[in-house]
Amino acid sequence: MPKARRFRPSMRSSWTLAVLTIVSLVMYLWANHSRVVRLSPVYEEKLAAAEWMDAAMDTLRARKFPQIEFLDDINDPNASTLIGQQFSSITTEAGDLEAKWTALNPNMAAVMVDYFHAAGLRSGDVIAVGLTGSLPGMNLAMYAAAQAMGLEPLVITSTGASSWGANDPNFTWLDMESILQHAGMLKQRSIAASIGGGDDIGRQLSPRGRELLHDAVDRNKLTLLFTENLEEAVTMRMAWYDDAADDRPISLYINIGGGVVSLGYSRNSELIGEGLIDRLPALNYPRRGVIHAMNVRGIPVLNVVNIARIADAFWLPLSPNPLPDPGVGRLFSEVRYNMTITVAALFIVLATLIIVLLFDRRTQRLDRPGADPDTLL
Repeated sequence: MPKARRFRPSMRSSWTLAVLTIVSLVMYLWANHSRVVRLSPVYEEKLAAAEWMDAAMDTLRARKFPQIEFLDDINDPNASTLIGQQFSSITTEAGDLEAKWTALNPNMAAVMVDYFHAAGLRSGDVIAVGLTGSLPGMNLAMYAAAQAMGLEPLVITSTGASSWGANDPNFTWLDMESILQHAGMLKQRSIAASIGGGDDIGRQLSPRGRELLHDAVDRNKLTLLFTENLEEAVTMRMAWYDDAADDRPISLYINIGGGVVSLGYSRNSELIGEGLIDRLPALNYPRRGVIHAMNVRGIPVLNVVNIARIADAFWLPLSPNPLPDPGVGRLFSEVRYNMTITVAALFIVLATLIIVLLFDRRTQRLDRPGADPDTLL
């Protein structure tokens, strides 16, 4: 009577392949279910900042809507009302619509929180800020992060704006600040303002455009900073920051937009770089601005100009439509696998495969002519 044939695992066996498939699937499901959501270490501050920015945009939208003659649903499909016109009497230069649109993502406020923590800022710290009307979204993001972290921003605004920014003469960035302050949302606003534009005195603007910017500064009850040249403008701003700081140290200088008095020269931004910078590159800058004067004092700077680059670095979409909800994205949380379980699952799958291959090798030895199964097994 012939002996019953033993079952030996083999890669040529349908049963073996079925077992390997089941083991692999079970291990995959085990590893996949080991995922955990890890919140950012400063999740609460980021969420508070993003929610504040979202609420601030709602407040500005509600104020602006009654003044709108028509809604531009092509250039401002989110109906933010914070996308300005391509041209107006207070437009200082050409601007990038995509940048203005991308900056309106309320989660940009979380980007600023990240930057501020990277700079080592803590509640009560004083920061100096140079704004323009060109990027209302990033201006709001800065204020949102400062309020969420308990910082004190000393802000000086160049009132003019590039295309698609806050370039409505009746709805400038200074007007937006005042609206938010009167609504009880903004604790601090600009301490002074300049006209902006060429040499920070409105060069290349029409007389009517300069007059409208003067009016915006006056109706928002701010001091107009006006000098004869850029060097004097830098000196004056540094004096204003020092006076407002009142002997307290300035922990960070922030430039948002391409304000010439802040950068010294519009193309200096390309030489300086984007983001947080401890020491500016030692280069022969065509002209030097407040950002250089601050850095000479050993104050780190945050340069916020290239919005597309910032969005890419922090996993934010370009020109989002609709605008994302506050608290959504990798800035706030990240899904991670339990590496112990993942490695164990991988080991079990590999061990199972190795065992089958070893049996296969034995089987191949048994198949040799003259092989005696009783001696080989």
